[in-house]
Amino acid sequence: MSRAMPAPDDRVDSLYDLPLEQFVPERDALAKELRGQGDRDAADEVRRLKKPTRAAWAVNRAVREQPDAARALADSARLLTEAQQESLGGGDGSALREAGERARAAVDALVTAAPSGSEATAEKVRETLHAATVDPEVLEEVSAGRVAHERVASGFGALAEAVARSGAPARRAAKKKDDPGAAAAREESRRREKLRRAKEAEAAAEHDVSAARLALQQVESALTDRRAQLRAAEARLKDARRRRERAEG
Repeated sequence: MSRAMPAPDDRVDSLYDLPLEQFVPERDALAKELRGQGDRDAADEVRRLKKPTRAAWAVNRAVREQPDAARALADSARLLTEAQQESLGGGDGSALREAGERARAAVDALVTAAPSGSEATAEKVRETLHAATVDPEVLEEVSAGRVAHERVASGFGALAEAVARSGAPARRAAKKKDDPGAAAAREESRRREKLRRAKEAEAAAEHDVSAARLALQQVESALTDRRAQLRAAEARLKDARRRRERAEG
């Protein structure tokens, strides 16, 4: 008995588990196969998938190889959100510190498992994982192991990260506006937010370029087909004229 072919979504998911250099050829092969099966929409969607950056690929491999740590990251994100709300409501910050420590432990485990290859890439992996603890959209990508580019935490999430690293209570950091540590945390938060927006703008532009390139390829393919049809029609016309001329003679 023949084995059933994996569903397209499963095959897309498997792309993110490949060595990085195999992503594009395997993606294109899957898109070609889906197009050959008549599923043009699925083929186009697959073709538009972006090759992960080195850091994003390392995150994907880490969460796939360490599912327990990935679940711990998701749990710590939930606890961190609850603790932040409690702290903003006047809590003493102990829950926030504890949630931050759990998030840091989960991040550390995944950074250790990630095949980053360099300190710079490892730092991008860490930033992406920290962003996942405070941004549901990033957490969804990370948990699925389908991250396309590195991300950074912003806003209160960056402050929570600083609190988790230093162990200082969140209320004290928030109230003491003239505290050098709080000022540094705010400045770091602004820097990360600016970087995040710049990276997201770059990613959006890359997506637009890929979409435009795909559309151009489709137009060129259609044009090639039309030229072939024209040549075939001209050949038939030429043959028909020759037969008509012979009949007249």
